[in-house]
This record gives sequence, C-alpha cells and structure tokens, in this order.
Amino acid sequence: MRTEAIRAGSIEAAAERILDELKENTNTTRSNNVIYFDGWDGLGASAVLRAVAQRLAVPSDAPNGLKFDQIIQIDCSKWESRRALQRAIAEHLEIPASLMEMFVKQDEEDDFHGVAESLRVEIPQVLRAMYRRIQELNRRFLVILHNGSDEEIDLSSFGFPLSQYLDNKVLWTFQGRFRLKPRMKVDDVIKRTGKTDAFLSASSRYEKDPQKLWPFLVKQEAAEVVASLSNTSGIDQPSKVVDYFLYMLKLCCIGYHFNMDYDLATHSCNYWMCDAIVQQGQGNLVGTDEDDGPWQAANALQLAMQTDVSFYKYDPKYIFPSQLVRYGKSSTMTSEKETSTPYGFLVIPAGAIPNADMFHDFNKLSVLKVSNRSFSFSSPPFIYCHNLKFLWLDHCEDQDNGSIDGSPQQEDKTDGASTGDDIQHCFQRLWVLDVRYTCCDRILSARMLGFMTQLRELNVMGAQDWDIGQLQGLLLNIRKLRVTKSTICCSDNSENGLFSGMSKMELLDFSGNRTIQGLCLDGRGQGMTNLSGISTSNNCLETVMIVDGCAGIQKISFTGYANLKNLLLTGSFENLHILDISGTTVKILDLSTMTVPKFDELYLGDCKELCAILWSPKDKRKHYLKKLHIDTTRSAALLAPREEEKSMVVVHGVRVPSSVNWIVLVRDARLLRSFMPFKKKFSDAHVEISSPAAAIGSGKFNNEVNSSGIKKPEVVEKVEQPKGYSMLQETESNGDAPMQWPCPGYYGSSPSCYIHVQDHPVMRTKSLQEDKEITTDTAIPDIICDRVAILHVHHSLSISSIPGPAPGLGSRWSCLEWCRVQQCPKLECVFTAPQGRDSVVLFPSLKTFWASRLPKARCIWNWSSRSVLKSDFYRSFPNVEFLHVDLCPRLEHVLALPMPWLKKSSDWQYVFPRYLYCLQTLEIVWCSDLKEVFPVYTDAESNHQQQQQGRLPLLIFPCLRHIHLHELPMLQAFCKHWNMYAPNLKTVKIRGCWSLRRLPAVHHGLAEVKCDCEKEWWDRLEWDRTPTHNPGVYKADHSLYFKNNPLRGSVLT
Repeated sequence: MRTEAIRAGSIEAAAERILDELKENTNTTRSNNVIYFDGWDGLGASAVLRAVAQRLAVPSDAPNGLKFDQIIQIDCSKWESRRALQRAIAEHLEIPASLMEMFVKQDEEDDFHGVAESLRVEIPQVLRAMYRRIQELNRRFLVILHNGSDEEIDLSSFGFPLSQYLDNKVLWTFQGRFRLKPRMKVDDVIKRTGKTDAFLSASSRYEKDPQKLWPFLVKQEAAEVVASLSNTSGIDQPSKVVDYFLYMLKLCCIGYHFNMDYDLATHSCNYWMCDAIVQQGQGNLVGTDEDDGPWQAANALQLAMQTDVSFYKYDPKYIFPSQLVRYGKSSTMTSEKETSTPYGFLVIPAGAIPNADMFHDFNKLSVLKVSNRSFSFSSPPFIYCHNLKFLWLDHCEDQDNGSIDGSPQQEDKTDGASTGDDIQHCFQRLWVLDVRYTCCDRILSARMLGFMTQLRELNVMGAQDWDIGQLQGLLLNIRKLRVTKSTICCSDNSENGLFSGMSKMELLDFSGNRTIQGLCLDGRGQGMTNLSGISTSNNCLETVMIVDGCAGIQKISFTGYANLKNLLLTGSFENLHILDISGTTVKILDLSTMTVPKFDELYLGDCKELCAILWSPKDKRKHYLKKLHIDTTRSAALLAPREEEKSMVVVHGVRVPSSVNWIVLVRDARLLRSFMPFKKKFSDAHVEISSPAAAIGSGKFNNEVNSSGIKKPEVVEKVEQPKGYSMLQETESNGDAPMQWPCPGYYGSSPSCYIHVQDHPVMRTKSLQEDKEITTDTAIPDIICDRVAILHVHHSLSISSIPGPAPGLGSRWSCLEWCRVQQCPKLECVFTAPQGRDSVVLFPSLKTFWASRLPKARCIWNWSSRSVLKSDFYRSFPNVEFLHVDLCPRLEHVLALPMPWLKKSSDWQYVFPRYLYCLQTLEIVWCSDLKEVFPVYTDAESNHQQQQQGRLPLLIFPCLRHIHLHELPMLQAFCKHWNMYAPNLKTVKIRGCWSLRRLPAVHHGLAEVKCDCEKEWWDRLEWDRTPTHNPGVYKADHSLYFKNNPLRGSVLT
C-alpha cells in the first residue's frame, strides 16, 4: 500500500489532488483503484470526498480520465450493519423491487433467529443480483464511501470489479462528523485487511496558516453534523456544534494532561446542558416535560458526533494531534465571549479541603468534580455555589463522625442563613449527581434525596451497604438512574415499590451489584432479593441494564412497562429464580451471556413485539424451566390474572388447566424456534398460534359476542373435567352441509400439547411494484409437531398448508390425536409429507380428523408414489376412527392408500391395510370434484398379480360402521379397481352421488344395514357376488323425492 501526505491548504486543493489520483493512467502498472483519504489529522476528510463527488457530478463536464458513468456516494458515517450498506448500494443500482423486498423479509427472519441488527450480513441472492446488474450496466463506477464502522469494507465482495486491470474506483474514509480516529488505529485496520491501494492524508505545513485552516475544518465537520440531524432536533447552527466540540476538546486536553477522567461517554450532554453550552429553559419550565427538548437535542447531538477523542485519553500510544490542540487552546467559544470561562482545573493538596468556604466566590460554577478529598458532608464547601447543576464526588470521605441519617446538626448561621437551608437549596438545584466510591449514608440519605426535586440523573458507583430503599417515592424527576458495583440492601417492604413515582425514568443501570442477605451493617435495611417496578400508564422506562450480573437478586420484574424495549442482562445471576417482563416491547430477549443455575420461571405475557429468546448455554442454566408463560397475541386489557393457585383463562374460549406450567401463545410460529433447547418439555405444553384479530376478537368473522362486548372466535371449547385432562367439542349448526355426527370430543388421560392456529398472516408487506399484499407461510418446528396432541386450524387467510416442518425434516406428528382444519380459503394441501426419508410413519396416534370449508384444497396429504412405496408411509394413520370432510369442492380424493405388498387367502385376495385400519365413521359432504375416496397404489409386481387374478381384490376395513356421503356428483368408487369390504358396517346415508355404482361388501351373517338413499340411485347399483358379500343385508330407506322429479300437483293449505 502506497502512503502519501499531499500538500493542501483547503478543501478545494485536497479535492483537486485526489482527482489527480483518480485519473486513468496507462503509463503506470501500479494499482490505484481503492484510495483511502484521512484528511488533516482526521478533520475535513468527509468534506473533501463530497467536494470530489460534486466536481464529477456531471460526466460531460469532467476532465479527461475522470469520466465516470455512475458515481455512487454512500454515507454510512452512522454505522448500522453490512446489510444496511448492501441495501444502500442496491438502491443506487436500482435492482428489481422484488429483490429489494428481500431486505424486509430477511430482517424479519433474523429477528426470529435473534440476530442483532449490527451483526446482519449481506443477503446472497441480492449479492448475485447486484453482480449481474453491474455486469449488465457495463459502466465505469466511482464509489465514494463514508465508512462509520471499525473495519475496512471490501466493496469487491458487493459486486464491484476492482482489479488493477479495470477502471472502477473506490474513494473512502473512516473520518467525518468529528470521529477523529487516531492515525495509528487507522493504519492497523487497513494493513490487516489489505484491500486499499493508496493511503492519502493532507498536510498544510507550507500551504496555509493553521490558525485559518483548522477553524474552517472544524466548521465543515460541524456543518455535516447539523445536516445529519433531524429538523426537530433544534440544533441547526454549525457555530453551536463548534462550541460543543471545543468544549469536549478542552475537557479532553485537561484530562489528558492531569490524568482526570471526565467520562465523556456518559456525561457529554450533561456537561453541555449544565454549563449552558446548550441553552436550557428558565423559571418554572426547569425540570418539566416542556423543558425536555434541549436535553433530547443534546442526546441526539452526542449520538451524531460519535467522536473518538477518548482514544487519546485511555491509550498513551495515541498522540493528540498537535495542530488540533493548539487550535483548541487558542479558540474562543460563543458562550465565552459573553461570560467567563465555564470550565477550569483547581489543584488542591492531598487530604482535606482546607476551609469550608473555599468555593464561596464561585457563584457561577455549574459543574464541579471533587476527587480524593475529605470534607464535612453535613456542611460541604460547595453549598455556596448557587449555580451548581452537576456535582461529581469521587473517592471522597466525610470528616464528620456525627449522625449518618442526614438529620440536621446544630445550625451554624452564616450570612444570615442556616446551613440546613443552604444544603437544601444547593441540592434542590442539582440536575446531575455522580457519587463514586464515596460513603452514601449522608449524601444519599432519604432527607437529602428529598431535596433533589430537579435531579435528572443519579449515578452511584462503589457504594458500601447503601440502603437503596430510601429511593422509594423520591426523585420524581429522574431520567437516568445508575447504581453499579455497589453493595446494597433495602428498607423493609420497599423493594416491591422501589421505583414508585419515577415514571419519567428512561434508563436503569443496575450492573455489578451485590445485595446483602439479612440486615445491613447499620441494622436498618433488609436483604434485597427483588428488583421490580410498579407500572403506571405513563411509564417512560426504555432501557434496563444489568451487566456483570447481580449477586443476591432472586426476582427481576418490570411488568407493564410498555416502553421497555432494551433489556441487557449479562454475567452471573446465581440466585435468580424469576424473570417477568410481561407487557413490555422487548423484541429479542437475550439471555445467552447469563449464568443462571437456579432460573426456572419466565413470564412474557402481552409481549407483542417478541421475536426470539436466546438461552444461556447448557452448563450455565437448568435443563428446563419449571414455568413458562408467553403471550404475544393479546393486549394488556385481556390478560388474565396470573395466580399460581388458579387456572389461566385465555381468549378463544379455551381454558388452560392449572396443571399446565408451559403456556405459549404466539402470533407467529417462528418464535417457537427459540425453544429447541427445551424440546422435551413440549409434551405437556399449551401452544396457540393466532393472529391479532383472533386474539382480541376484532369481528373479522361472524362470531358470537359475549357480555363484555368482545367477540368470541369460532373455536373448539376446552373444558376441564374432574377425572381427565380436558375435552374438546364443537356443536355444529344447521347449514348447507348437513352433518350426521358432531365432531367427537378429545379426552386425554394426561397433560398433552395443544396447538391452536387461527388467521396466521406470517409476512405481509406492500409490494414496491404493485399495491398488493404478499403473504408467506411459516413452519411449526419439529419439536412441536412431534409432541402436539390437539391441533385446531381455522379462519386462516394466508396458509397454503398446515404450517408443519419443511419437507425433508421428517416430522411424523407422532403424538397428534385430534385434528380439525376449517375455513382456510388458501389452503391447497392440509399436510405436507416429508421427502427423501425411509421408515417414516405419519400420524401414528391420530384418532379424529375433521376438514371443513377448504375451497382450494386438492388433497389432505401430498406425497409422491415413488417415495411412499419405498418407505413405511403405508403404516401411517393406523388409529384414525373418525374421518370427516365437507365443502372442499376441489378435493379429488381423501387419503391415498399405499400398498406395497399383498396377502392371499384361498382364491380371494384380502388386504388388511394398516392405513386407516381402525376407521369407524366416514363422512364426506359437498365435495363436487371428488372422484375416489381411498385410491390404492401398489408396486408393479402387485399390479401384475392383480391383473392375473381377473377379479377385484378386497380392501378390508374391519372397524367401519357408519358412512355418510352427500352431494358428491363425480364420485365413482370408494377404492377404484378394488372392492371395499366392511364386515361390521351398520348405517349408510347417501345423497347426490349419482356416479357411484357400488356399496361396500358386507358380511353375509351381519344384521341388516340401513341404507338411506334415493330410489333411482339404488336401482342402478351394481352388486358383486362374492363369497363374503350378501347384498340382501342392505335395507333401503328411500326419501320422498327422486332425481330431477318435480312436484306433480299443488300444495293445499
């Protein structure tokens, strides 16, 4: 890599020099396709890159050698992810809208896989499309990249040809918006990757007066920051941003020379606000919601600047740019022109502060940090700083040995005012208080905390035996509360309402603490085991952080905090039993870096945004959770009280027995992927998959309305039985498809997994080309399919097959006993058979199957004859007793019977199918395209044997007792080319099946079989004369009407 410092005293001069580097040069063999520009010690680089883009914006005006067909400028100064970069490039290349939609879809998939946004990588399909698009365009490209990441980006991996024999160019920089990444760090990154051909930096040593250049460069950076901020931020003047930067620069210089830590990452905006760099409201507005605007603007500015000046403080190998330091020392901020310098450094000899009134004349002091000093906490020296807004006490000691409860000592009149009143007024004006490794008994007593009515931020670090219970009901204006690396206890009965009244709090950091078990050392507070908040309608809490664990905490609960979306838990929680964040908006619950050996209860009710749960490794948690309650479907108003001694009643008319400890109610089945580590627990889980409409009874379907006005979806009702687990049953209404028998109920002897699916729109996005909805199915994981006992799918407007595992995964639905599928207008196939696996037996436990009102369904189970005949599929469905199908007009057959083998008996061929061996009731209603009920498939050898016999073999259904067929005009046979033999048949009811010619053969010794049918149809039947069949057993019961037979007279009244 070539390294060069170019001479340039202005943005224009540097841009002109870089244009020379970008020109085509056929006289050199060196590669110069990827160029990095670092600016002047990090400043001005981004402005130069924009100037280059402007010079080349019109290709016709570009000089020779600098004609680029397309210039792509990408600003990723605020870095998100490699995928965000890919999306920005794809937009410039104008790839098809269908491919652009993949970003939305893949982001959603990554949400359900728990992938953090910053770790999302490129989409391979889009990369291939980008490469093809670049080849199709056949253009010469210049890509200008403002790289906000910490790594070099190889743009050739995004499809851009960048070999030395091609003329595409890349110009990029790490710098911009005051990033000021140290040169040594930049060198390390670029050398490690090795994709950059030339490293350029700017030098003005001989070109321009530094006193003129550096102010100009800083203003350029400030202008870019202002441009990146929204119009609502309130910061629209680059000169103000220059002030903010100079303030931070001077603090960094002071900290660098005096080894003083100002913790700019935490306090940058606090310094700006408290030192009036950002103007705050006055009078009654201070501390109110109307005064939050400037604070929000300061926070936005801190995020936008992302300065790396902290590198110079914490790593001595990084040397502060000398020109920048000189500029910082010589410059004057806008606020300094009107007032005195708002910052400074006062060196006091080690030990005690010499006199209590040493700050008596510091009336304008706004920010004060006192380190490693001792003074009287009952009469601190800073009480006369009447403008003090930010107080930081670091490793300070109390000189007093008096009462530690903060009670007022004997009054000491000074200038006519009591010390107690001065203390109250001093702490009442504070906006920020930071107490680190300092005794908190007096400075953070309940009395002192009561004074802090305007306090917005409290940081406590390294406290010993502090009674945190004193916070209860106080600090009503607090926005950020950090208590870290401390040993704490809690006053009696205060831990459950510890944060009561702190409705404005946005951030809670409780990292690295240790809670005391038993009494505190002073004998007042009890051991703290519960970290919880009391939710109110106006809670503002957005972020909870507990990094490096928290010893002693047994329960963490933030139920009902509707704005809580960031929960960061890492480290050791050796005593944690319960985590409850019900009613929050957490999207990905990440427990992967926690050590929780006793954790066994997780509550996530009304977590509508929840997409994934990342669990701790096996060796850092229990093998299973005792209780798991998840609900992403309902609103808080519909949440039932969760009491351990009572059953949890959920919506849909389903009652969950109290013995069920795992209750999972989700909008999207993809969330179930998160439970792979606990797959054995799903044998007795209650699982529901339902849409928002189903969850709150939106009235999308014509359903019953209860007394509270909430519509009840039409579902199977589950009722607790005293001697059994539960029963499922639904009453049928009279309609166009008369049912002979209602759907049988489900009776289970032990807890079983229950799945309910209703209106499951997994993925709905607006097409970029057409104004239409796109819906996508998803799959229930194998761990659920192989353990579910009860499955009910209805009113789903999106699925095209039951959302089981993808083909090839081999789920057998081995525990499923009761299945009902109804009113799914897009369902084409009810179940998808796995492909490519041998020895697979499907639905070995299924007893009841009910399919109703599926207008597009063509099959119940899709399979290929090759895969079926070469596997154990023929042993599937062995225990089905009740089979019902109605209003499926496109259904061509019900279930295919694979028979890879045949058995002979005497001169007749009898086949006892293991498939549907236990079938007792068969009902098919209003299926106009149905041609065959059970088509039989055999191998070639069996077909040859069948032809040699010359007679139709018998397919035996030994348990079949009842048959009801209604309006099946295309039905030709139960089993084409086979005779159906039902030795125990009792009743047959047939209407509108004019193409059917044969009834099942029945045993000659059987009592009469009642056949309710039309007489004309009965007269056209064909009878098989077989040794086992006696047609005389059938007794016809004809209706009063015939086919196409109108009334012969009038009806008399």
